[in-house]
Order: sequence, then C-alpha cells, then structure tokens
Amino acid sequence: MISQRVRTIQPSATLSLNAKLQDLIRNGSEILNLSVGEPDFPTPEFIRERAKQAIDEGWTRYTAASGHIEARQAICRHIARTRKIEVEPSQVVISSGAKQSLSQCLLSLVDPADEVLLGAPHWVSYPELIRLADGVPVTVKTDSKDGHRLTPELLEPHLTPRTTGLILNEPGNPTGTVSSADDIAALVEFARANDLWIISDEIYESLIHDGELHSPFSVDPQRVSLISGLSKSFSMTGWRIGWTVCNEAQAAAMGRLQSQNSANPCSVSQACIATALEHHDHPELLSMYETFRVRRDLLVEGLSGIPGVHFSVPGGAFYIFLDLSERLGSTGIALDAEAFAVRLLEEKGVAVVPGPAFGSEGAIRISFARPEAELRIAITRIRELLCES
Repeated sequence: MISQRVRTIQPSATLSLNAKLQDLIRNGSEILNLSVGEPDFPTPEFIRERAKQAIDEGWTRYTAASGHIEARQAICRHIARTRKIEVEPSQVVISSGAKQSLSQCLLSLVDPADEVLLGAPHWVSYPELIRLADGVPVTVKTDSKDGHRLTPELLEPHLTPRTTGLILNEPGNPTGTVSSADDIAALVEFARANDLWIISDEIYESLIHDGELHSPFSVDPQRVSLISGLSKSFSMTGWRIGWTVCNEAQAAAMGRLQSQNSANPCSVSQACIATALEHHDHPELLSMYETFRVRRDLLVEGLSGIPGVHFSVPGGAFYIFLDLSERLGSTGIALDAEAFAVRLLEEKGVAVVPGPAFGSEGAIRISFARPEAELRIAITRIRELLCES
C-alpha cells in the first residue's frame, strides 16, 4: 500500500548512523562521535532572549505561507549586505529548514526524468530529494588532490538533452570546499551556455575559515536559487528555519506549494530571523566561528602526513573528508570505507561517516563539531589505526 515514490527513498545515512550511536551510548559504550553535522554550541543567548520576548509579543499565530513580511525583509537586507544584490520580499520563501527549502525548490523546478548535475562528494540528501521530485541525479566526481574543484570541464561530459539544472554547495558538506570567484563565475557561465538553472546551497555561509564566500546568486540572480538559513551559522538546528531567494515567478510557485504541503514555518523562530542576521558579528558568534577555525587547523595538522591518506584543506564548514582509497582493498587496512568505519568504531571508539553516503567510495567524513579535547584523542586513535596497520 506504500507508494513507489516513498518505497524507493533511502533514509538519511548520517541520521541513521547517529541513532545507532545513541543506542551504543545508552548501553554504556564511550564513543567519540565525529559523525553528526551539528554545531556543539548552544543557540546564542541574545537569540534565545528574542524568542522569549516574541512569545510574549504574540508571535504564536499563523503567518503568511511564505513567511512573515518582517522576517522576509530582514533576509532581503541580509542578501543586500552579503551578496550585493537588492531583492524584494516577494523573492523570499521561508521554510522549515534548508532541507525543506531544497525539496520545494526541486519540486518547483524539476519535471519527470529531468537530469540534475551535482558534484561528488555531495550532501547525503541531494540524490533522494531529486528523486522525490521525479528527477534523475547525475553525479560528477571531483578529486581531493585538486581541492574537490567542480569545473565546466568535469560537467561537460555529463550533459544530455534531459539535463536541466545544477546543484552547488559552498562551503561544502562533506568537503568544506570554498571556491574562488573565478571558479564560481565559470560555473555560472556554463549554466548560461547550456540553459541550466542553479540551486546554490549556502547553509554554512558564515562558517568560512579561509577567504570569503563567492555566491553564484551574486553573478546571476535570475538563474540561481539561493538556499540558506539559521541552522549552522547561528547554531539553531532545532529551530527549523531556512529560506530560498530566487526570481519572483519561482518564489510564487514555491509559495503556492508550501501553502498546501506545510503552510508557514514556526512563527517564533521567524521572529528571531532579524535579530540573528542583524547581529551576525555578535561576540558569541565570532567566538564560535574562531573556535571552528582553530579546530580545523588542529585536524589538518594532526591528520597530515599519514601514508596513502589524502584530503583537501576545508575552507569552511566543520568537516574534513579523508580519502583512504589507497589504503583499502583486499590487502589494505579494510575492504572498503564502510568496513574501515566499523573497525574505527569497534577498535578505537571513534564514529565517522563512510564516504559512500556522500557518493564517494573510499573516504570518510570527520566532523570537528566537537570539543578540542575530544578531537585530540580522536586524532591519536585515527592515526594509531592507520599507522599501525
């Protein structure tokens, strides 16, 4: 009795793994959990105080399906400041997290059998969200030795008459990739030349360790749908606030869709959007960003120089994607990345996510959204397993 559409959807690999880990922890196992992509900081106090105030002010009722006008205006100001593009509230759709924003964006753009290009490694949910929209995900492999750069030259061989769009994600999950302005401009020009739309997932936008974010939305706001939200950069994962900024026709279509499938996101969370965005340089946030940068440097130093192991230095987010392919196989440290992750968990008590969840064999994702003391222990244990075997 279950529909074909739902029968074929795979559960999120990271959430499934986390559930198993919680079972181990409840049973008394001590695990260093470097698997889940969630800041280990509380939501800043100034945002929590705004939420309490908003409840007293009556922000407890339905808003417009696409979001409260004051919240959308705040996002417009944020886009003008960070992307140097003036947009109207009619171009903004606020949803219950960036994942819903991505899903509704794809449902609004993809027709059955349309092909959507995405670089691999990629976030775990992209292929399933594309399939949910009756589209076909087409993965394009990138290489850690080249910084996981996605280029027109890599994309070109995958074009077919059915190709309609391209998903970009920067800073990237799981690689932390932050591209140069020239690389982003080249990708936008490739989309123009081939009449493709672009979805640009920028949910980690403030978590930049090196350089700056170059958004394709700044290059072509009519072609690009910008996805972002409060979850990662403001440590507000449970508040479920994400948004899409795009052309007016698409935003209207997404608003119609949202009015039927979910209506407005949480009104109290919406009340905090302006406060969060207008205090982007608050000391609590800057301290969190600096801590992530220090942790990044710690892992880069600690994991460098291991024979047969490669990674690109993450320019943003809070992940390192470790390429172990030279160390795997019938004569290697483990048969494949899944087997290595199991061995690391069982022998060293360190949990990571195997690369196939991200469309990349022979690798693991390590999250550094954990305290420095835990990361130092994890580095030692990972090196022990890789260097002693």
